Amino acid sequence: MKRIIATLFLCLFSVVSYAADAKTPGVWGFAVGSTQGTYFRAILEQANRDQKKYEFYFDHRPGAGGAIAAKHVLDQRGPAILAHSGAFFARPYLYPDTQYRFDQFRPILVMGSAPGVLMTRGKTLDQLMKQPRITLGTAGTGSSTHLMAETLKKYLKNSEVIMVHFKDTNEAYVNVLGGHIDATFEFFGDAKTKATTDVTFAGVTGGQRVDGVEPLKARGMPNMEHVSGIFAVYVPTTMSAETYNEIRAILLQAEKSQAVQELYRKDFTYRDLAHGQVPAMQSWYDTTVKRFQGLTAGIKLQ
Repeated sequence: MKRIIATLFLCLFSVVSYAADAKTPGVWGFAVGSTQGTYFRAILEQANRDQKKYEFYFDHRPGAGGAIAAKHVLDQRGPAILAHSGAFFARPYLYPDTQYRFDQFRPILVMGSAPGVLMTRGKTLDQLMKQPRITLGTAGTGSSTHLMAETLKKYLKNSEVIMVHFKDTNEAYVNVLGGHIDATFEFFGDAKTKATTDVTFAGVTGGQRVDGVEPLKARGMPNMEHVSGIFAVYVPTTMSAETYNEIRAILLQAEKSQAVQELYRKDFTYRDLAHGQVPAMQSWYDTTVKRFQGLTAGIKLQ
């Protein structure tokens, strides 16, 4: 009888352990209400509808430009996935004590790139560039908008540029409207949602015109093409090949849903050529790591 009870206990323990392992956090380290966070959540919800082996849940771990979220994923015993922005590539260069390394992660889904837009209160780019002193807002040091602002600063050689770091893009936007700073960068989809008649879109990152707004690249700022918001999902390199391939297939299928695709369109997201193909994604990852080393060179944190 004792042997039977012991066997039943072991079986029950195995079922509970499997259920615990199957709970897979999808970790996001930025504003929970952002468009990008919303479409990551939509992918996870669709993934749960499509299959039953993994139970994905949205785990919000904000702070330190997404570095807290990245460290949290590395600390998990079971499968975990990390959705991140371009700050993933910038932060380790700007902060050498960042608690993750590029060789600890690999991409599993490249969702795409979302253009950033330079927002002012009624000023054109030409008017802004004629100012002897310009204040640029960011969503915090090491964020994607910080890198956009720092890249723009390199082209504003005739002006004194002051960086003003806020907690998030909403706070920076409010300070533009209030006339406390001259301009800030925001992701275009979010900017369209919150913009009022007082706001001017002075130019976008990326290499193409977006909804009638000219790219900053066309104004003689080629590096502005490379600082659009990168949104991708990563996993620790310690994840087994079997689990990696299973989760990759699930995420790719979930991403095809109409709800997710509509959110992409709302954010003006354009797809990367590396989408879905493992060798191409890894090549994109390695190239982006090297590119951000150049983009962050010379940036002095205030």
